[in-house]
Amino acid sequence: MESKKKTVRGIYLVHALEGASLSGHTYVTEDELFGMCRHSYCRISRNTFRNDLAEQIRLGNIQWEGRRLYLTRLLRYENAVAFKLSRLLTANSLSAPVLPETIEVGSITLSPEQREAVQMALGHRLSIILGGAGCGKTTLIEALVQNCPQVDPLAPDTFVLCAPTGKAACNLSAKTGLPARTVHSSLRKVPDSDFLELGSVEWGSVRLVVIDEASMLSLEHLAGVLRAANTNCRIVLVGDPNQLLPVGPGNILPDLLELGFPKALLRICHRQANAETALAYNVREFRSCRSIEDLHYDDSFVFLPVSSEEEIQARICTEAAGFYKAGSNAQVLALYNAGTLSVSALNPDLRDKLIPEKKPESRTGYRERDRVMILKNDWVRHVCNGDIGTFHSISGGEEPAFRVVCDGGLRQASWCGKDYLNLLCLAYAITVHKSQGSEYDVVIMPVTSGFSFLMNRNMIYTAISRARQRVILVGNPKALDLALKRDTPERHSMLLRKVHMYQHSEGKKSTVA
Repeated sequence: MESKKKTVRGIYLVHALEGASLSGHTYVTEDELFGMCRHSYCRISRNTFRNDLAEQIRLGNIQWEGRRLYLTRLLRYENAVAFKLSRLLTANSLSAPVLPETIEVGSITLSPEQREAVQMALGHRLSIILGGAGCGKTTLIEALVQNCPQVDPLAPDTFVLCAPTGKAACNLSAKTGLPARTVHSSLRKVPDSDFLELGSVEWGSVRLVVIDEASMLSLEHLAGVLRAANTNCRIVLVGDPNQLLPVGPGNILPDLLELGFPKALLRICHRQANAETALAYNVREFRSCRSIEDLHYDDSFVFLPVSSEEEIQARICTEAAGFYKAGSNAQVLALYNAGTLSVSALNPDLRDKLIPEKKPESRTGYRERDRVMILKNDWVRHVCNGDIGTFHSISGGEEPAFRVVCDGGLRQASWCGKDYLNLLCLAYAITVHKSQGSEYDVVIMPVTSGFSFLMNRNMIYTAISRARQRVILVGNPKALDLALKRDTPERHSMLLRKVHMYQHSEGKKSTVA
């Protein structure tokens, strides 16, 4: 007789903490965890909760630290990162190379501020280069590889270029012509790996690690990077402080800046075609845009006030369909995957406008020439999570077969088998999170008070800074005004405090010695 699989007592507590970590928290209090569990399991009593918590602590999945409850692995990551950072702060300087007066990357000559940023980064073990969208950060990454001591651009074992997501890594590789991977792949990890386990990859010959799109860097990513890098390695985080924080635990970029790690700020924007447009102003001066009146408007940055959510959806679909039919590099961005004005709500309407197919769809579930997104990195087929392309069925054979054509035909990948259909989703509309690391000529986005818990400054900035030429916002002016006034919600983290504690502890040892 086949035995039933036993459910581990209190496993819902682990799931609740994992959910909190996706919102950025490394820990929660007991009351917060109980409230989260009551929200999902209404009938749970405090006594049952505490007994289940005791069992999960006994099993080693959850740990107390003071009055804080951690997933055990996140507590290990936080402690390991804090210790490493405290050591780096006391010995961060390295001998900086003598740079030529003029640094050229391809046909681009670095500006004085870019040259200073390269000099600063190569003179430290850990440093940060900040800049808004289109400020030449990618050019700087090439300059770092070209000028770092003991790094050979033709010898990939001497440097690591990586990014938190597959799409950002693919973009980095395409723009620089250098090999780039995800942070996970660079550390030879898969999701849910232990980033501190024995036998993890060690970058013995690596002298430079550059992490692009560092605003998305999570605590576990940084733990793995700091463990793998040797003492002679320079680690450079490159990012935009106004973009969304990671879908994962930690507040890494803001915390490193607060700790005082060396930084360089790039101020000149090169992305928008005309630096005098409203779009260019709103991206460049976003820090000072705290209300809807602070934004500038013209043909490059348009707000269409629409009252009801039905009208917003209809207007979004009409605007977007026009751009898609014309073959424009446009993208509809939504705030979440499910619900009103979400990805799942907008995609069917947009598809019907563009491919009004009345007959039953093929066994793949997609229509010929559907706009789709690939959801998993596939380095063998040269596609990555976040790539958008056109769907084509391949006839013949017992199993459903299909290909996705990306970049106007420059890349395409084929699959055969029903299971592979899970690698795709419709992409007439995608989330703002999925758009990070990408650029479009036109961005179209709904704005409504129904998004109030998600609409904040980082979300608005990330969306509008994806556009090179035009942004069209459709919806409620009050909702946009509130979003511009709302900073990113605070994340629970003890990293800063622990770094200071380790520093204080080391200082006391030195005094005693």
